[in-house]
Amino acid sequence: MTLVDLLRDPGPPARLATVLIVGLAFAALSPTLSAQSSSGSPANGGIHALGRLEPATGLITVGSRPGQRIDEIKVAAGDQVAAGQVLAILEGRKQAEAQLALAELQKKKSDFEKQSHRGDASFQTSQARDQLVLERETFDRTNSLRLESATKVADLLRKTLDQATKLHDTLGGMIPDREKIEAEGRFVELQAKTHQAELDKQLLIVEKEQTLKKRSIEDARLAYENPELGDDNPDFQMADAQLTLAKAALADTQVVAPRAGKVLEVIAHAGEVGTGQLMLLGDVSAMVAVAEVFQSDVLRVKVGDPATVSILGQSFAGKVEAIGTVVGRNQAMNMDPRALKDVRVVKVRVTLDDPKTAARLVSMEAEVAITPSGGG
Repeated sequence: MTLVDLLRDPGPPARLATVLIVGLAFAALSPTLSAQSSSGSPANGGIHALGRLEPATGLITVGSRPGQRIDEIKVAAGDQVAAGQVLAILEGRKQAEAQLALAELQKKKSDFEKQSHRGDASFQTSQARDQLVLERETFDRTNSLRLESATKVADLLRKTLDQATKLHDTLGGMIPDREKIEAEGRFVELQAKTHQAELDKQLLIVEKEQTLKKRSIEDARLAYENPELGDDNPDFQMADAQLTLAKAALADTQVVAPRAGKVLEVIAHAGEVGTGQLMLLGDVSAMVAVAEVFQSDVLRVKVGDPATVSILGQSFAGKVEAIGTVVGRNQAMNMDPRALKDVRVVKVRVTLDDPKTAARLVSMEAEVAITPSGGG
C-alpha cells in the first residue's frame, strides 16, 4: 500500500499509519528548522536574538578584601544609595577610630609646637633684622657723609698742591736756602696730606662696595638660621604622615558606594568572613538588553536601528545603542533542546524606551527583534 492509499483509506489502521509517518517526517525536519532559527535570520527580514537585561551603566559587584570579617551591613536590597555612601562596616573599625583620634591629638600638639616655634623664630628673626637695619642705616648715613667730606678735602688739597707745584717749579731757585728748606717741608707735607685724603676717599668707596656684598651674605645666613615656617622640621612632617595613615586605615574598615544606584542584591551578611563579594549595585533608571546577534547577521545592524524587546509576553520598544566588534560564544541559551547550544555571536546593546519593567528583572533573558535599516 502506497502513502497515497494510506491517506485515502478512512480506516483506523490507515489513520494510525498516517499519524506515524507525518510524525517521523516532522521529527526529521525539526532539528534542521531549529538550527536555522538559532544560527541566523532571513537575509531580508528582521534579526532575532536572545539577550539579557541589565542597567545601562552595567552591574557593579561591590566587594571587600577576602578574609576580612563583616561587622555590619548598612543597606538592604532595594535601597537607593548615593555615590560615597557607606554600605558596610568591616572589622577593626573601633581600633582604627582610636588610632585616628590619637593621630589627630598628635597633630594638634605638632601644630601648637609649630606655632610656638614660629613665634620664637619670628621674634629672633625680628630682633636680628632690626639690628641689621640699624647698623645698615648708621653705615649708610655715616659712610655717605665721610665720603662726601673726604672727597671735598681731597679735591681741595689736590687743587692746593697743583698751585704749590707751579710756584715751587717757578721760584725754587730764587728763594734763600733757609726759606727754601722750610718751603720744601711744607710742600712735601702738602703732598702727603693730599695723597692721604685721596686714599681715604678710595677706602670709603671700597668699604661701601664691600658692605653691599656683606649684606647679601647676612640676609642669606639670617634666613637659614631663623626659618620662620619650620615646615621642613621632621617632627612636624611625622605628625602629618601619621594622620594621613590613620585616615587611610579608617577608610579601609568601610565599604562605600562607587556610584549612585540601587542595591540589587546583598550577598554577604554581618558576622561572616568576607569572600570578596558583598552586594550587587546598579543604576536601573536606564536599562538595556544586551542581545547576542549571530555573527552573520551583525553586519546588517547599525546604531539607531529600531528594536523590540519581549519581556514575559510584553513588547517594549527600543533602539540599537552600540554594536560590539568581538565575536564570542553565546551565553544566553535557548530552552528548546533541539536548538544549537554553541554559536558565535556579537553583543549588541539595545536601549529600552521604558525601563520600568526591565528594572525589576535585572539579568533576565529576553527575546530581541531588530529591524535593520541597512549598513553596519
